[in-house]
Amino acid sequence: MKQHSDVIVIGAGFSGLYAVHKVRDELGLSVQGIDAAGGPGGTWWWNRYPGARCDIESIHYSYSFSDEIQREWRWSERYAAQPEILRYLEFVADKLKVREAFRYNARVTAMVWDESAKRWNVTTDDGGSYSARFIIAGGGNVGVPKSRAEFPGIDSFGGQVLTTSRWPKEGVDLSGKRVGVIGTGSTSVQMVPNLARQAAHITLFQRTPNYAVPLGNAPLDEDKQRWNAENWKQLRAKTRDRFMGVPLESPEPSALAASPEKRRERFDRLWKVGGFGVLASSYADVLTDEKANETLAEYVREKIRARVKDPKVAESLCPTDHPYGTKRPVLEADYYDMFNRDNVSLVDLRASPLEKVTATGIRAGGKDHELDVIVLATGFDAITGALMQMGIVGREGVKLTDRWASGPQTYLGICSAKFPNLFYITGPTSAVVLYNNPMAIEDHVEFATAAIKYTLDKGAETIEADEAAERAWHKQVEGILHTTLMPRANSWYMGANVPGKPRAVFIFAGGAPLYRAMCADVVDHGYAGFSVGEAPAGRVPPMIQIDAAVAQVVGAMAMQDMKPLEQCTLEETRAAVESFALMQKPAPGSVRRIESTYPGPAGPRRMYIHRPEDVEGPLPVVMFIHGGGWVAGSIDMCSAACASLAHELKAMVVAPSYRLAPEAPFPAATDDTYAALRWIAEVIGEYGGDPDQLVVMGDSAGGQLAAVAAQRARDEGGPQLMAQVLLYPGIDAEARTASQVTYANGPILSMAAARGMWSTYLGDLSKAVSPLASPNRAKSLAGLAPALVITAECDPFRDEGEDYARALQAAGVPTRLHRIEGLVHAAFYMSAFVPRTAEINQAVARFLEARRVPVKDVA
Repeated sequence: MKQHSDVIVIGAGFSGLYAVHKVRDELGLSVQGIDAAGGPGGTWWWNRYPGARCDIESIHYSYSFSDEIQREWRWSERYAAQPEILRYLEFVADKLKVREAFRYNARVTAMVWDESAKRWNVTTDDGGSYSARFIIAGGGNVGVPKSRAEFPGIDSFGGQVLTTSRWPKEGVDLSGKRVGVIGTGSTSVQMVPNLARQAAHITLFQRTPNYAVPLGNAPLDEDKQRWNAENWKQLRAKTRDRFMGVPLESPEPSALAASPEKRRERFDRLWKVGGFGVLASSYADVLTDEKANETLAEYVREKIRARVKDPKVAESLCPTDHPYGTKRPVLEADYYDMFNRDNVSLVDLRASPLEKVTATGIRAGGKDHELDVIVLATGFDAITGALMQMGIVGREGVKLTDRWASGPQTYLGICSAKFPNLFYITGPTSAVVLYNNPMAIEDHVEFATAAIKYTLDKGAETIEADEAAERAWHKQVEGILHTTLMPRANSWYMGANVPGKPRAVFIFAGGAPLYRAMCADVVDHGYAGFSVGEAPAGRVPPMIQIDAAVAQVVGAMAMQDMKPLEQCTLEETRAAVESFALMQKPAPGSVRRIESTYPGPAGPRRMYIHRPEDVEGPLPVVMFIHGGGWVAGSIDMCSAACASLAHELKAMVVAPSYRLAPEAPFPAATDDTYAALRWIAEVIGEYGGDPDQLVVMGDSAGGQLAAVAAQRARDEGGPQLMAQVLLYPGIDAEARTASQVTYANGPILSMAAARGMWSTYLGDLSKAVSPLASPNRAKSLAGLAPALVITAECDPFRDEGEDYARALQAAGVPTRLHRIEGLVHAAFYMSAFVPRTAEINQAVARFLEARRVPVKDVA
């Protein structure tokens, strides 16, 4: 007889136990759990091989939702072993009274959507039949071992064949046995030293060497256990704001910027501590820059060579075919020391390829290795394997296996189009792998249960990801992945470890804070990207629209605990804006910076003149006015960007300082910058500039000031301008546009911050009627200099900038409007991290090319 419930939860590991608790105890819905194992535990029920252990510190590899559970459970080691983790999950299952909610020893064989009933029908291999409105699939990402069929002759072997993830519960006695182990990933590194202490001989067949760093495990005495339990909130504070969801030390910016001595000192210190900090806390560019990565990779190789006595074996153990960190980092205790034992041999399958398994062992490189036992430590059909085996069929008879034939298609890694009311916990293209799993699981379960409640509260029957949202998510995830070195490795991150599996994008590589911000943005925009009932899906929210490299910047800022600008004091705002100097590429060596002053209305003011030395003068001149909301910013902050602009344009770029509000409110900024423009026109020839090729340019508030300067030049008998270039300008304090609504919370600039800055600058918003404040309110725009208006798609100022461009066009001003998709406010200052910021300088160069006098390169 079919059993009906509101929700079916698949899996009784970290995901399933929490999901049943949330659904039953907080939503008040009926729930049925299903698990193929014989009890709760998930991956820790199956993986019982000797040495199985977590690679996240125990205190963090646990639930955080319950103060009671945190205080009652005491971890005995820094990194818990499998038996203790299994006991923990059994403790939680009993504490929450969810153990009995599951049917065990039942594997899902079919999951079919019934469109007429708006329910899922589920069958299991033990004859069970179930029906539910919603499915929460928490079967895990490493539950399906790779097929043994990839080894020819494996079924002919006369001895015992063991798979690590199906290790016998009662254990295996390998005393006196000749054991062959295939694989050198995390499992093997943990297991083989334990086997070597028992077996007569171990032959390790290595297909690909891995970098392994110290685990740094240690027992925790009773005092430490008690302190950890009592102070867990302090220990775990802000862990979700860290890249991996654990409180690792923040990395230094660049390995290449550090001296060899400083690098070595940092690597040595992190090595002594052990764990993921060796990678995550070293330098921010080790996963993005090949040369930076090599400094750490070679350091690890040196450590391997120092541990392994046989130089030939040591070199075989040193990876050279992939950058460090592009596969799941491996942590070890005595793995390398094991190779100094007489009863351990290494067979490098790159030099001696595995030919086949014989009745008596393994033949590799023409040599037969006689064995009694073969252990397959070859990994998993990771990320998608469990889902692909469940026989999932969605709307219109669409099979998940067909839809994912070229790689997984999801939205947020949680849901997929054509599969309504189905939620994956840490599913494909989510932040799984690089985010502490229990924390990621809590986030996903909470998202899924909140989405279920939202659907029910709306009186709707279904919630489903939109195909356009899937495409946008895939573009974002793929873009982020390709900002890293990860695609350089043939890893399960890319699906490359399973023969026949498509090489595709399987993980979100942007870290926990960024992923969480994107999920929150979806919820804050009314589950944008999901159709709920008959209501169409709204467009994906800003955090998913932005360029992938910009997203990485936003994620990095989140990890630095940077407050939103609207919450900052004036001093904090100024410091935040000045920090954009750190996001710019270094100034080109061919550009010389000259410091000067100009006579401002309130006295002399500083300015920088950036002059390319590799072209002959006289040069075109661009006066660049920095942004900062009229209250922040400086010529030092924008100097590197100005130098790069000078190099790109083969022009002189002059950046004047100006007085800032509130110390000098409106119209001080426009009076200063217009005075600077007049001075430049008069004297720039002395510096090699051509005053007849004078351009005024600015970004953000500087764009507003540039637009006003162009009008004043026309109206007050000022210099003749060749052009005006307005980069995502703020045009009108009282503007109300669609982009202000869509991007009200940024990223980078929010409307709350923007309005606060306008208010500080103007003092009284009634002054917004003045064309000196709002250039769009001028009596006429006719006769102004030709204009280039560049806007960023994901910017609250976008529409007012574009409206001003159209007004200029309507007034007969030659105007080009150029919107850059995916970029955000202040992108001009992100050149070190966002390659597409180069499009700004390129657009300016193209625009000015037709209007300027050609210059000659210096011979």
